[in-house]
Order: sequence, then structure tokens, then C-alpha cells
Amino acid sequence: MSDLLNVGASALRAAYSQMRTTGHNISNVNTPGYSRQEVQLATAEGTFSGGGFVGRGVVVETVVRRYDAHLTAEVASGLAMSSADTVRTAQLERLDRVFADTENGIGAGLDDLTSAMADVVNRPADPSARTVAANRANLLAERFSGIRDRLEDIHAQVDLRMGEGVNKINETLKQLAAVNEQIAKSSGSGQPSNDLLDRRDVLVEDVNKQMKATAYVNYDSTVSLFSAAGQALVVGKSIANFSLSADSLDPRKLTVSLNTSGRSIPMDSESLGGGELAGLIRFRDEDLAAASGRLGQLAAAVGAAYNAQQALGRDATGAVGAPMFDIGDPRAFGSTLNTGNAVLGAALIDGTQVSGGDYEINYDGTSWSATRSSDDSVVPIAGFPATIDGIQISLTSGAAAAGDKFLVRAASEFANDFSMVLPSPSRLATGLAAAPQLGATNAGDAGVSAFQVTSNDVNLTASVSIQFTSPTTFNVTGTGTGNPTGVAYTPGMTLNYNGWQMTLKGTPATNDTISVSATQNPAVDNRNARAMVGIADRLLVGGQRAVDAYGDLTADVGIRTQSAQSSLALSSRTLEDAQAARSEISGVNLDEEAARLLQYQQAYQAAAKLIATAQTVFDTLLQAAA
Repeated sequence: MSDLLNVGASALRAAYSQMRTTGHNISNVNTPGYSRQEVQLATAEGTFSGGGFVGRGVVVETVVRRYDAHLTAEVASGLAMSSADTVRTAQLERLDRVFADTENGIGAGLDDLTSAMADVVNRPADPSARTVAANRANLLAERFSGIRDRLEDIHAQVDLRMGEGVNKINETLKQLAAVNEQIAKSSGSGQPSNDLLDRRDVLVEDVNKQMKATAYVNYDSTVSLFSAAGQALVVGKSIANFSLSADSLDPRKLTVSLNTSGRSIPMDSESLGGGELAGLIRFRDEDLAAASGRLGQLAAAVGAAYNAQQALGRDATGAVGAPMFDIGDPRAFGSTLNTGNAVLGAALIDGTQVSGGDYEINYDGTSWSATRSSDDSVVPIAGFPATIDGIQISLTSGAAAAGDKFLVRAASEFANDFSMVLPSPSRLATGLAAAPQLGATNAGDAGVSAFQVTSNDVNLTASVSIQFTSPTTFNVTGTGTGNPTGVAYTPGMTLNYNGWQMTLKGTPATNDTISVSATQNPAVDNRNARAMVGIADRLLVGGQRAVDAYGDLTADVGIRTQSAQSSLALSSRTLEDAQAARSEISGVNLDEEAARLLQYQQAYQAAAKLIATAQTVFDTLLQAAA
């Protein structure tokens, strides 16, 4: 009878274990990372009798989880890629919104300033026209600085999120090491600790949300975790640590470093491999840097063009035109790892020549070179001072040692504090200091097709006379000219004296004259205002008009955003496919669990019936024996 009772009891225990495990599955249907568990049964070894081996029931061998290591690794890898694309796309969409306002953007501001200057051309002496132009210049400067401020806010938010990501990685690695220790202890039982193993895999996925990491399962079910670049993150009880600190070359940029085995290893987006940290770093160092650089390039070109034209003109008081815009200054930094004591300086020489990037200056012990960040091109430096893309770089003091590096922040600085600094609308230099005049008694049709001021020469307003001695020759008299005689004349020729340039046309008669003298009333002169209107059509920014360059900047941000969205759609689909494939194996299906629960309930009831039957047989035998 005891054998029959034992068979029934084993069946009862097996059904109970199955119902308990099924209940555990149902309870964790919504638990992230949970893998469905199953009870593994085995037939108990039979007992030999004269009539053969008689069964002894069932044995609960273990409880296993439905798990596929390959699919789990695919999910972790897909999560790293999707997380990187998600955070980069979100930041790019935010950046795109900064430049998407076409009505209130820099392009519209440039057009408004040009229109206001065109009105000044028509009414140079009208204070209201001058005031409107000054207000439009101020509004343009505010738009430059406003966009720059928004880019700085985005940069600060990226730095903040990077700090949060570093903290999350460090905390997750600690938790993973602790779970590893628990798994190692439980492995002595010979049975898998399924819930701990699920927790282990969830923590590995949490690390992959921040950076790509590869997990290798050890013999005791613990994991060793390694970065995409091969550095150990968790091995046994050894845990790596991440930190965030100022870059050795650029104090404004924060660098993620992996601290392991007494070493500190800088990690960029490529070495991180994926995850939110990689996405943030890529956005900051590529997308945001490109937008900031091109914005600064545009600010330098526009500001320099208007300032230069102002300097060539005269305002309503007759004074040399004052600067219209204040442009940020380039800055030079030496790496904190430099062993020499050289100090470099930088200054903006020509804003219309600047590129959209910064420069890394390297010294190899014998020669200098500069690497432009916008296109990674290398420019050799023969000596200092050196002018690269309108930036003059000088060796201020000290001497460099081999391997020393320096950073010249150029384009990224020009939009900083960009502002309109014209003292008053009357200081708008609408006129020129000198003007040509044809002789009143001229008999020929010689004239002036173009006249412009090229520099503020000390003799700019000195009187100069040109007298034709024949239709093909002329003499020049006046301070600063050298008084040349018998100069050959051809229509279309250009004369350059005292900071002005004049192009002649037509056929003169003997004794015809053309004179150049100081402008009598600069307040009503509109010639420099016309030149300012013409700035809109100059190829100031990398061979483009300013408004076209801004359009390209906006388009570039949009293209980057669309590309990131496409990458996100692909990586998200890849992740979803991997998760779906894993769910088919590891996921809990409530309908299936409900069906199993009924099956196990019936088995439990049948086992209980078997025990009751055994008891009845036993009682009957006792009664018969009595």
C-alpha cells in the first residue's frame, strides 16, 4: 500500500509544482525581462518484481526557464543601436526646430536688413529710414545670438544627460556584480536560479541602453561583461567605473572615461559602440558642432562684411563709419597634457574667409600642422604667425615640445555675444568720403563708370585732378598721386589713388578734366548705402551668398534629422524583431498558461483520487484481516 501512496504523493507533488510554476508565470506576465519557467519531470526508477519493473511515480528534477542565449544577445545589441538612434534623433529634431522658423530666422533677418538699407539708399538723409535700418541690424544680431543661446542650451542638456548616463552605467555595473555573486553562491545547489538569471540579463540590457556591451556566460552562470572596444566592465568581483571630466584639449567639452585596472581610457561614440551615451556624444561632436560652426561662419562673414563696408564710408556727421556688429573672438587652448610651455593666440583677420570649423594644432617636434574639424583636412604651418582661413594664429610665448597639441576655437566662437554695436542711426555710414566730378566745360563724353573707396588712406579726401592732354593721354595732379604725366588712356581703365578706385569710360577731348575731391555733404550721400545693399549678393560664405548659406545650414540640419529618423526606424524594427523572436520562446502567453493550469489541476485531482483509492484499498484489507 505504501508504494501506491508514494506514487500518488509523487504525482501530487509534481502537479503542485507545475501549478505553482504556472502561477509564477502568470504573475510575471508583465515583468520586464521575465522568462517563462517550466517544471521538468522524470519517471522515477521502477521497482523489480516477479512480474517485471513496477513504476514508482514521478520525480520533479528541476525548474528551467525558456531561454535562448543567441536571441538574448541580439536583443541587447539591438537595444544599444536603437537607444543611440533614439536619443540622437530626439536631439536632432530639437535642433531642427531651432532652424525651422523661416519667418523669424536669420535668413528673414538678412532680407529685412537688405530691404531697410535699400530704403536708406532712397532716403539717406531721413532719420526714420536710418532708424529702421539700425533696428533691422539689431534684430538680425538678436536672431544670431538667440539661436546661439538655444544651441548652448542644447549643449548643456546633452552634458547633463551624459552625466546621468554615466551614473546609470556605474550603478548598473555594481548591481550586476552583486547579482553575479548571488548566482555564484546559488550555483552550488546544482539547480538554476531562474529569477536571478533573468535579473542578470535585464541588467545587461540596462547597460546596453547606455553603451554597447557584450556578455559572456561563465560556467557558473555568472557573466563577464566587455565594452565594444574590448575593455572589461565586469569580471567576477572586478567592476570598471566611468567618469565624466573636461576634455584635455577642449575645456568646454566633457569626455566620458573608462577607469579600469588603474588606467583612464577616453571613450568616444565609436568606442562606446552604441547606447544613449554614444548617441549623445555623436550628436554633440558631429551634428551640434557642425551647426554651431556654420552658424559662427555665417556670423563672422556677415559681421565682417558690414563692418568693412561701414569703415569705408562716412556717416551723417562726416566721420569714418563705426563698426556695426561685434563678432566673437577666436580662442586658443593648450592641452593639459602638453609638456612644453608654448602659448598660442588667435585673431580674426578676414571674416569672409573663415571655415565652419575649429582647428587642432599639432607639433611633432620639428613641424607644425593644423587639422580643420569641419572636414578633417590637414593644413601645414610653415611658421608663426600663420593665417588659416582668415584666422591668424601666433605663438605668443614659450616653446612647444614634441607631441604638444592646441585647440583654436574659431567658427564655434564667432556667434558668441554677436551684437549690433552701432552707436546711433546717424552713425550709419551711407556716404563715401570722396566723389568724382566731371569738368563743366568738357567737350568729350569721357566719364566715370564706377567709383569706390578701398581704404581709409590719409589722403583719401585730398583733391586729385585728371586732365586729358589728348584723347589718349592724361596727366594726374594731387597729393599722394606722384603727379604722373602722359598716362595712356583706354576706355575701361581703372585708376587707384589715395584709397579710392575709379573706372573711366568714353572718349575724352583735349583739356577735358575729371576731379576727385571730398564729399561736401555725406549725410545725403547714398553710395556706401548702395554698397551695403550689394552685400546681399556677395559670395561671402564659402562661395555662397549669406542667405543661401543659411538656407544650406537649415537644409543640412533637416537632412541629418531625416537620416537619423530613417536609422531609428531601421534599428527599432530590428530590435522589435529580436524581441518578438525571443518572446516566442521566453514570453508568457496567458491563454497557454490558463490551459496548462487546467491540465495541472486535473492531474492534481487525479493524484488526490489515487491517494484516496489507495487509502480505500488499505482500509478494505484491514477489514478483511480482522
